[in-house]
Amino acid sequence: MLWFVYRIFTAIAAPFWLAFLSIRQGGRLRERIGLVPRRFDGPVWIQAVSVGEAKLASRLGAILRPRGIPIFLTSTTSTGLGLLEREELGPRAFPADLPFAAAIALGRVKPACIVLVETELWPGFLRQAARRGIPVVIVNARISDRSLKRTLAFKGLFGHGLENVHVAAQSEEQAGRFERLGVSQRQITVAGNMKYDLEPPATFLKQQLALKRLIPEPAGRIWVAGSVREGEERLVAEAHYRLMKEVPSARLIVAPRHLGRAAVAMEEAKRLGLNCVRRTNEPEGAWSVMILDTIGELWAAYSLGEAAFVGGSLVALGGQNPVEPAFLGKPVLFGPSMENFREPAEMLLAVRAALRVEGPEALAFGLKQILLDEGRREEMGRAAASAVASSRGATERTAEAVLARLKR
Repeated sequence: MLWFVYRIFTAIAAPFWLAFLSIRQGGRLRERIGLVPRRFDGPVWIQAVSVGEAKLASRLGAILRPRGIPIFLTSTTSTGLGLLEREELGPRAFPADLPFAAAIALGRVKPACIVLVETELWPGFLRQAARRGIPVVIVNARISDRSLKRTLAFKGLFGHGLENVHVAAQSEEQAGRFERLGVSQRQITVAGNMKYDLEPPATFLKQQLALKRLIPEPAGRIWVAGSVREGEERLVAEAHYRLMKEVPSARLIVAPRHLGRAAVAMEEAKRLGLNCVRRTNEPEGAWSVMILDTIGELWAAYSLGEAAFVGGSLVALGGQNPVEPAFLGKPVLFGPSMENFREPAEMLLAVRAALRVEGPEALAFGLKQILLDEGRREEMGRAAASAVASSRGATERTAEAVLARLKR
């Protein structure tokens, strides 16, 4: 019954859905209805949602290609496609979850295996893959608390779609969640979190130098607010305003998660009287806050800071990835909402490499402690880098899980 309702709903919504996606994806309507380029080499089809997942997809592809495995990359969002395009990987837009679109795309690509990064549970696509006997591997698999409740409620949508799915889960807890959804225990492995294996982009040093040139002398105490989400712009600006009363030389680099929020971040900073500039304007004079309104420079920004706040955590959005600044040896701060990155957050807290703060006042206080105490700052940074280094290796284990499905 659920599947019937889903098909009726998607059929009615299809024209509006496709029009919306076409506008958002820069005119990729053909790909959205399944008209992707034909492949005759039986590739591994790797699908990622946005930037974070696209980075994992790129790294997994880089491990599989030298082993003679052809790769076909898709992404759901324009930001994910943009990242893969910058790496010259020839990505395509993922087809809409309409039976005809999935059938057309699978018929044109004829993949030997489908790899879905994290939580890409599209009922129509999974059913079409199962019908064709195409193995599916969900890698770096996780389901948030909120998504689990919703997915369990609509479990009937998947039908036999999950019978041919193998799961390479981030943790034992996540493995159990997929088992509750109906994936057989024998088809679930715990490979670890691939995000511990991420490394700076190839353009890292070039980007670092470009950003460093925009920091006026004396540089002062720099902190970075990365992947700031909607509603956090005001909180981050307020934290910096409070911090400057104690640390007048403090500078803040704000990286909004979505570039469309750059103007909001700038307004909030100016509302408090902070001297705020945009990175794309190539500022030459003094500033207190710089808005990073570009894509792909967050690693470089983190490297220039003495501490990093990870966004999506002071608002109830589940948090963003704390591994990137930790990898670079930076003390990490985040808010109470880190459900989507619970494991790395708890790990960093356990080794005293991170601070959990409840609001802008606590964020400012934590930053003051870190920025003014060189010994503590260095100790937290070493602990962060060490914790990440000890957790690496998930991508290789995940690649082996994919290869195992190809051999069947």
